[in-house]
Amino acid sequence: MENLYEILNSRSGASMEEIKKSYISLVRLHHPDKKVQQQSHCSDMANSEMFIKIDRAWKILSDPKSRAQYDAMWHERSLVQDLPIQEMVDFKEFDLDEKLYTYPCRCGSLYVLTDVESQFHFDIVCCGTCSLTIKVIYSD
Repeated sequence: MENLYEILNSRSGASMEEIKKSYISLVRLHHPDKKVQQQSHCSDMANSEMFIKIDRAWKILSDPKSRAQYDAMWHERSLVQDLPIQEMVDFKEFDLDEKLYTYPCRCGSLYVLTDVESQFHFDIVCCGTCSLTIKVIYSD
């Protein structure tokens, strides 16, 4: 799970005005249509990828409801990040079942991600039954 505040060069307690100001500054710097003399193809791709991250962070943090959900998930992730990771799992390996993404645990239970958690790229998931933990890899 990426720190969206860090992507926007901001902090979690920042006001909406501070976040918006930072967003506008970063968009001007990384917009893919920005033409810089002698800019290489590699830096064009890096700018495009960074622009996508900036835009995604802004879309989440500019909406008060999404921001509150993200903040809660970030806090939860911070609490579980020190647990030992049993396995790295690509998000594509999860099954979709009525807005829940599931992946089988070796104990017979399931690792579960909600639709919102998957949108925020929540990456550390604990089994609902045992103490095993996986890290989810998102390939955009």
